[in-house]
Amino acid sequence: MPTTNAIREYNLPPITPKIAVAGLVFLAATVRFHGLFTNDFHADEALFAVWARLIATWRDPLLSNEIVDKPPLLFYIQAMMYPLMASPAPWVARLPNLAASLLLVPLTARLAWNLYGDMLAAVTAMIVVACSPLLVQFSATAFTDPLLTAVIMASLVAAGSARRGPTASSGERLGLLSGLLLGLALATKYQAALFVPLHVALAFFCKWRGDDWRRWLAGISLPVMALGLWDLARGAGAGLWAQQMNNYGGLRLVWSWELWPRLESWMALWSAFIGSPVLAFTLLLLAPVFFALLIQQQDRPTALDQLLLLFLLGYVVLHWLVAVPVWDRYLLPAAPLAAILLGRFVSRVLAFFGAALPLPAGLKVFIPVTAILAMMLPAGIAAREAEFAIGVRQTKADGVAQLGRELQDAPYGTVLYDHWYSGQWRYYLLDSRVYLSWFAHPDALVADLNVFLDEDEPRYLALPQAPAAIPVQRRLRDSGYSLAVVRSVPGITLYRITP
Repeated sequence: MPTTNAIREYNLPPITPKIAVAGLVFLAATVRFHGLFTNDFHADEALFAVWARLIATWRDPLLSNEIVDKPPLLFYIQAMMYPLMASPAPWVARLPNLAASLLLVPLTARLAWNLYGDMLAAVTAMIVVACSPLLVQFSATAFTDPLLTAVIMASLVAAGSARRGPTASSGERLGLLSGLLLGLALATKYQAALFVPLHVALAFFCKWRGDDWRRWLAGISLPVMALGLWDLARGAGAGLWAQQMNNYGGLRLVWSWELWPRLESWMALWSAFIGSPVLAFTLLLLAPVFFALLIQQQDRPTALDQLLLLFLLGYVVLHWLVAVPVWDRYLLPAAPLAAILLGRFVSRVLAFFGAALPLPAGLKVFIPVTAILAMMLPAGIAAREAEFAIGVRQTKADGVAQLGRELQDAPYGTVLYDHWYSGQWRYYLLDSRVYLSWFAHPDALVADLNVFLDEDEPRYLALPQAPAAIPVQRRLRDSGYSLAVVRSVPGITLYRITP
């Protein structure tokens, strides 16, 4: 490995890489830890956390009674975070992803180092991963994507190291480990399959032999077989993939009139990857130099740059042209690779202009690294307060936790009607005696009340403090029902329904 050569090239002391990794992991933790306790659950987060609690309390360990459309690895890891009958604090379900997000910092640096032996590219990539608003605001969440991202990066690190071990046996073990980790990524979310071509390409760059491929495939097959057996043991009718396709409404190419709006939406989400307009403008100005070097030079590092660039372009185009939802979390698995490519961008542009700069080699590295950190750190701090319109932000659902505590001791027979926050209510009321009833529209709510309303059994209604609640209030009033305010918290009001 070219560790010594790279350090000598930049005139850096041998301990610098360790200090950089430790310092940037600490920085990543600083900007992420706050979100663990600040933001309330998104509806999907609440659903996943409910599944984890059902597993943890052994009420439904195989989720046989749930309509599950995601592979379950995250839910079982989350379940291990919950002691039996634990307090339903959201941060418990977010701990695995927070740990995965912090692990992503050294994993990104390691992959950059394995591929290029370039210290500047590795440090720059770590800075981007540590401070990127896209990665910061998703770190302390209960979505499947942060764990998926870390496991995919770990599998790529192993794939890029498979022929670099000090002995042949260590390289073989890394090939098996890469396959096993990729299989675990597939057991986290099916989108991991999109990264199979990149694994194959890296394996060719590392000159895998036939035994390496066989071990890699064996590693993949173990988690995939376990996932299939789990799905079969559930006996829940439609399989995971079929259920996911049902939720999506199937996959299709976009219509012509969707092309421009989808492109605008995806580009707006990608802008949160860097978060610094100054840095984005600087990169745009220097981009011609980088692309000229990619075309002019023909060597292994350039070929790897071209591979990463082509994969990222393919990833973006696929999500643009296939009619999947335009969701910010779909960008997350590609973000560390984009950070590595950005690190290479900085390294190559500096090498191009470096000869003309009358500065010591170490100072030539220190200045751009410090400048990038100075430009990205404010974005990371802003993301710490969830100021970007991505990931989980403080929303009107924040009051659900407060009202859920109000209803914890409600008597058996209590009914709570809801249309907007059912996932969150289910999480906070999982151990209560409250029956949660979702209604599709005001007429459905009135029809249920006409049949089941009993003054001896409390019936509550949760409405957002927004114009969307007005039709429900008007329909109840016109049908002879009144709403008495039980408690109002920011964003949501709890009413008791009476004749």
